Amino acid sequence: MIKKALAALVMSGMMASAQAGFLVKEGFDDVSTLAGKGWVMNNASTPPGSIGWFQGDESQFRALSGAPNSYIAANFNSAEMGGSLDNWLITPEFSLAEGVIVSFWMRAAAADGYSDQVSFGFSDGSTDLSAFVMMAPTTVSTDGWVHYQARIEKGAISGNARFALQYTGEADLSNYIGLDRFAVSEIPEPSSMLILGAGAMGLVAARRRKRG
Repeated sequence: MIKKALAALVMSGMMASAQAGFLVKEGFDDVSTLAGKGWVMNNASTPPGSIGWFQGDESQFRALSGAPNSYIAANFNSAEMGGSLDNWLITPEFSLAEGVIVSFWMRAAAADGYSDQVSFGFSDGSTDLSAFVMMAPTTVSTDGWVHYQARIEKGAISGNARFALQYTGEADLSNYIGLDRFAVSEIPEPSSMLILGAGAMGLVAARRRKRG
């Protein structure tokens, strides 16, 4: 059951030095190829707007690494004016047999009076939006790229899963977000991660300072 997996998530610090196998790895060099790799984009905003997820816009900000536009983005146009954002990006299916670490970077574009909200969660491999167990929305930082990680311990749950990001909130109060360097990797054996705490959805963010 995916709820048991969420209860087993922990905030983690020091990464193990051992190499882990990647189950999903995406740098978003070309967003048009994602569907062929098993990614699912579902814009369930009400009423839906003119665009869902799209290739990053370097005029808003540059990618964390690689080409300036090599990240995936979404903005307030996910819903029509006055509408509610409910724009989903769902990963390919992956195995939980060895336990996993989910890692990604996010940031938002700064604009006075606007902020962007994102929620994260897992399903048991289904792409049905109602199958996902989601954490409460969090505000995406406008001060550079921020690193997020989540961990499911080996043995917490068997079977497969998918991870989802849900761009949410009021369209009229939202602006623009980007996602880069997404990866799902197996937990190295033996694990040498430093456990700092536990929660229903253990996500830890480490701010990456802007370069002058």
